[in-house]
Amino acid sequence: MKDGWLVTLTVEMRVRGADSRREAVWSAAEHLENAIRNSVDVTYSADAKRISQFDEEPIFGTQWD
Repeated sequence: MKDGWLVTLTVEMRVRGADSRREAVWSAAEHLENAIRNSVDVTYSADAKRISQFDEEPIFGTQWD
């Protein structure tokens, strides 16, 4: 197994018109997806730390192509 990196990206967004926390999170995720799709600059902060026992699958469970 190879060593790898655990990268945490943090994006802060303000959302109007949401009636619940769940709706606000969904709306923010949708806005982020649209921004990425349309090549809009997204402000974020990042942190990375080396991890060992890193296999070829990402931690969040989606297989890489």
